[in-house]
Amino acid sequence: MSYSYDAQLAEIHTLLAWAALALFLLRGLAALQFGTAWALDARVRLMVFAVHFLLVMTGLSLWALRYYNPTREAWFAAKLLGVIAFAGCAHWAMGSERFDPWGYGAGLVVMAYLLAVSITRSPWLGLF
Repeated sequence: MSYSYDAQLAEIHTLLAWAALALFLLRGLAALQFGTAWALDARVRLMVFAVHFLLVMTGLSLWALRYYNPTREAWFAAKLLGVIAFAGCAHWAMGSERFDPWGYGAGLVVMAYLLAVSITRSPWLGLF
């Protein structure tokens, strides 16, 4: 039985991605439906930052371990651009202690695209 660092790292990365999705959904729904102040609290934002930081670190580690190259693998380039787009939408939605429902909706669309690209390994989601 051999131990695979990249397989375990991929599992951690996946768990962190689900945690980031759950936090985004929970904070957005809490702010949108109930107008709760805790969703935009600095302590919650710090927790979200920690999850995203670990998500980026595990992603960069997998990038190095698996020799991904965004110039050769279009799905990986699309995922990198999607991560940048999600960061912008998330900041637009909840960045400066105010909630913007349009930014939240755009963030959900980009998050769904990122999930689909991760599963299909295709920038066109297997449609073309």
